[in-house]
Formats: sequence, C-alpha cells, structure tokens
Amino acid sequence: MPIKMAPEDFYEAFMIGNYNEFNCDSSSVMKAFNSAVAASHLADCYCNYHKVNNPELIQEYPNLSDFIEFIHNRTGNYFRDIRSISNAYKHLYTGLSDNYARHSSISSSGTIETIVFENEEIKQLEEDFSKNIEPETKVVYTRKNGEQIDFLYAIDRVKEFWDNIFYNQ
Repeated sequence: MPIKMAPEDFYEAFMIGNYNEFNCDSSSVMKAFNSAVAASHLADCYCNYHKVNNPELIQEYPNLSDFIEFIHNRTGNYFRDIRSISNAYKHLYTGLSDNYARHSSISSSGTIETIVFENEEIKQLEEDFSKNIEPETKVVYTRKNGEQIDFLYAIDRVKEFWDNIFYNQ
C-alpha cells in the first residue's frame, strides 16, 4: 500500500516552504505563483486525504467545490483569488472554459505582476530611480473587476486559515 501524505505534512513541506520563500522575496512573481499553487493544492490534498482516512471531518463538504467555498468565505474572499492564480499558472488563461471562468476571480497569469512603489505612489518600471532611494516592490494581482490586491496580504489570509485548521482545532 502506498504511503499517503497527510495534509499537515503537505502544509509543512510545500505550503509553508513556498510561503516562506515568497515572504523572503515578496517581489518575485515566480515565488508568488509557487506559493499560490501549494496553497491551492493543499485544499485538494485535505479533501482527498480525509475522504479516505477521516470522512467525518469533511462530511459538511460533500465535494471539493463546497470545501473551496468554505475556505473562500473564511479567508475574507481571498482563497478564490489564490486558487485562480494557481489555475492561471497551470492553464495560462482562466476564461477558456466556462467552468474555470465561473470560479475564477482573475483572467490570466498576466494579471499577476511586480509593481514598484515610491512613497506609496505607483511608479513605472522604466522611470528613473536615481535618487538613491530603494523603491518598494511587491507582487500584486488584478481581479476581473479591476481591483488590485497585494498578493502577500491575500496569501497571509490563506495561511492564517490553514494555521487555524492544523494548530487551533
């Protein structure tokens, strides 16, 4: 019988590892994507593992979509963004299928970018930064409604959810 990875192990090995990598370099779109993929797959891991090993733990969520909606609601509506980013990483566009489009809050991987700030004002990447001031950079994504969200803020909300699941039950 194959050894199964418990969700807590997946959390520690992948979600936290990728989260910490991004947190140390919060201007890296690549590390943001990796963090989103791990956070998104953790929901799948959690449901599939407990469906086999501890079904009463997820009996309120008859399918993965219900569990994802639960996480979304518990994270201030950020988990759908994180899952959409993960899907955009894999599929490039989230609107090619009606099913993806219906459940996605972003339209493509191109909506995730590094933005340069100077004194809280967005600057273009080609502008002159010769004032010897290190500009602030961070990864942001744009929702379908045009709202720009700081990725670190969103992934922090998702991490808090999983921390509560694994450490505060």
